[in-house]
Amino acid sequence: MTSRRAIRAVDALGLVTIAAYGSWFYGFGILVGDMSRDLAVGVGSLGILFGVTTLVGGLIAIAIGRTLDRHGPRRILVLFGPLSAVLYGAVSFVESAETFCLLYVTAGGLVSGTGFYSFTQPLVIKIRPDDPMRAVTRLTIWGALASPVAIPLTEFLRRSVGWRATMQFSGLVLLATFLIAATVTRELVATGHRHHSSLHEIVRVSATSHFLRMYAASLFLSSMSISSLLVFQVPTMRWAGLSAATAASFAGARGFLQLLGRLPLLPIVMRFGPWRVQRACRWAIVPGTIALWFSGSLVFATIYAVVIGASAGALSALDGMVNRDVLPIENFGTTVALLGFVATVGSALGPMVAGVVVQFSGSVAFAPGLVVFLATAAALVQRAAQSARLRS
Repeated sequence: MTSRRAIRAVDALGLVTIAAYGSWFYGFGILVGDMSRDLAVGVGSLGILFGVTTLVGGLIAIAIGRTLDRHGPRRILVLFGPLSAVLYGAVSFVESAETFCLLYVTAGGLVSGTGFYSFTQPLVIKIRPDDPMRAVTRLTIWGALASPVAIPLTEFLRRSVGWRATMQFSGLVLLATFLIAATVTRELVATGHRHHSSLHEIVRVSATSHFLRMYAASLFLSSMSISSLLVFQVPTMRWAGLSAATAASFAGARGFLQLLGRLPLLPIVMRFGPWRVQRACRWAIVPGTIALWFSGSLVFATIYAVVIGASAGALSALDGMVNRDVLPIENFGTTVALLGFVATVGSALGPMVAGVVVQFSGSVAFAPGLVVFLATAAALVQRAAQSARLRS
């Protein structure tokens, strides 16, 4: 009975993940044009707003992870998560551009802090401590549906009822998933740990660990490479010769093909171990990106979508599996959130650095070169982190 309840809880958190990623994260790219026209704010300024919201979400995730470790998930699923959903929907009623931007950063940051993998992965691991790899894999299979479900649905709603009503609908869906998750996970997770380190102590110990410094650096570099790749994938495919519609189709297929990296992941990890599979997926970013250079050919565009879809998709689950192996369980949520913030900074910086490279080089073709460099560095640094752990 407990096992079935735990599985239902993981599935409920999968729905939270879909709704959270599908709201402001994937929805932003669909709604940004209408927001810009209605609020009289430049698209570039709204792009900066998106980056700031991402960083704020990373900071909020640390507080949410701390709450999970100290008090359990109840107040997050009953209070902070629903609050984020209500705020996200309420932002759509604001007419002032300045107020909108302020509330959007707050709402988006809360959504990402309470609904993204930084919270849901540690929680499912606490729910299924007997089988954490299966729990994380199941959660990320649900998460892989966020892009293929949310993007077309958001576009349909935008055309049908406008961007404001679309945000309101997304907020209501997110609210419902949080309440469902709160009900299903009730009494499945302990309220927290009586003896827990202070946040300052956790940061200090993490910063003095050579292994954790190296591992955080690998996450940072990997996030930089993948975020740069995803931002410039369509422009690069168009540079290579594909039409805008065809390039967008392959980019969408890449998102769906994340399932290719997650569905068969568990038996692969059971055979080779999460560290080795994680490193192989980091290396796979390199040939996948090289294929992007030649994506004017449909064969190479398909190789790009399959290789990057499967490898990047698997990494979301593999990061959680490796975290379970190497991080202290008593401060697990906090430490995962701290590492997640490092990765978030990398995700924010990646497109910025790639944009500078493209601007100074005068060609988008140089962006994949940066990705290849960053992905190679991430794989090498991860190997060094693993060696450091074995020596410690």
